[in-house]
Amino acid sequence: MFLRSVKAANGRHEYLRLVESYRQGDKIRQRVVLHVGRKDLLAPHLDALVRLLQADQPDPTWVSTEEVSAPQAWTWGPVRVARHLFDSLSLGPILDGITQLLRRGQPLSERVFPLVANRLTRPGSEHALAQWLEDFYVVTAQGSRWMPQWKASRRVKVSFEQLRLWYETLDDVLAGKPQIETALWQELRDLFSIEPALVFYDITSTYFEGRGPAELGRFGYSRDGKPRHRQVVIGVVMMDGSLTTCSLVIGWTRPRWAKWSKTCAGASGSNGWSSSAIAAW
Repeated sequence: MFLRSVKAANGRHEYLRLVESYRQGDKIRQRVVLHVGRKDLLAPHLDALVRLLQADQPDPTWVSTEEVSAPQAWTWGPVRVARHLFDSLSLGPILDGITQLLRRGQPLSERVFPLVANRLTRPGSEHALAQWLEDFYVVTAQGSRWMPQWKASRRVKVSFEQLRLWYETLDDVLAGKPQIETALWQELRDLFSIEPALVFYDITSTYFEGRGPAELGRFGYSRDGKPRHRQVVIGVVMMDGSLTTCSLVIGWTRPRWAKWSKTCAGASGSNGWSSSAIAAW
């Protein structure tokens, strides 16, 4: 038996009927056992009504709404979308082809995926990644979930071991940057049938609050109006709406990009590039 909701002919009210199914020959039919009453009037007494209907059952399955709670609900959908994009671009084989080194038992691709998904859904630092892992359900290809490791130490609330894992992962990516960018561009070109005729490039700068890495931070021109801080220049190259490459260079030096083996009809960019960099394109 089950409850069925039926609208009245005038459409103003809904009525509940207790219906049972029975077999007649080789067909299943239904019949009304009881007209229970108007739905809006019965709603406050729903729990008592259901308990009455299953009073004869040895193990009633009804649970009242007061007994149901959701202590935590993880976000899953955006991570699935990120995983689909990650796999469509063959990032797993590309990254694992750079290095076979395992850290915490995980290859480079599985360590990079949480960083990529975080930047796509809720961009933050490696410190903020821990809270993101609390709220988002992120798993490896083997099905084990990435869990945050909390361990307060003064202002840092995340385990140094987990922070070190993310920093070492970024070091691994940086070491294979040229190969990754080339392979990823080839995947993008084949996947979207890109035939670029125009290349866009631009540069900007940011600065270090402290001394910064000796090999990057330099005093010089600041686009942020912070000439007393050590500068670093960031350059990007775009083709057909896709980021092709980016690079960090010493703050006071104009960026010079290595020549790529691509044929392009033209190039467009902003001031600050050397003629040799433009000619390389």
